[in-house]
Amino acid sequence: MVNAGPDKPSWRWRLRQDRAALSARQRERVEQTTATLIADYLRSTALPLAGYMACGGELRLDPVLADCWRRGAAVWLPRVITDGSLAWHPVVDPLQLRRGAYRIREPDPRLVAEAPLPTACLLVVPGLGFGRDGGRLGQGGGYYDRLLASAPTGLISLGVGFACQLVDDLPLADHDRRVSALIIDGQWLIRPDVPTNSTD
Repeated sequence: MVNAGPDKPSWRWRLRQDRAALSARQRERVEQTTATLIADYLRSTALPLAGYMACGGELRLDPVLADCWRRGAAVWLPRVITDGSLAWHPVVDPLQLRRGAYRIREPDPRLVAEAPLPTACLLVVPGLGFGRDGGRLGQGGGYYDRLLASAPTGLISLGVGFACQLVDDLPLADHDRRVSALIIDGQWLIRPDVPTNSTD
């Protein structure tokens, strides 16, 4: 059952327009503060990171990816495969990336082998819009909804975005999956618990 509000295509158009209107300075500020929050959380939990390579105005994760790679840590990044799902690869160097589907940078399978996501990890999930309760409106391909529907219990899904992406009444359907944690405009709105197996 769809919640009240405009239809999804209308929301997607509006959210893309709002996001495109952000200045370079606004983007850089939010990306840096978001990266700091993620890096601090990773250090406090010792969880591995799974992320995405931004496209089309998405919040870039480059600062936190670079921090992981400087520390010698792998970051699981997705590659779109023909059946409409995502293959994951533990990338340890940006030189292991290539231009792939939808012109998004993705792991080059000739340079880094596919490997399943760790059963416990922090998965940063892109989105066009987010609700305060973790509701998420994606691009429409369903890649992350399918992934989150079968995710292991130790996986923490983290949505990230700019202030203009926070929406009180997203038009979500039953198959749309919520994220379990949320950072908007460089601030925690939903902060995950520290796992019990933390080394902190």
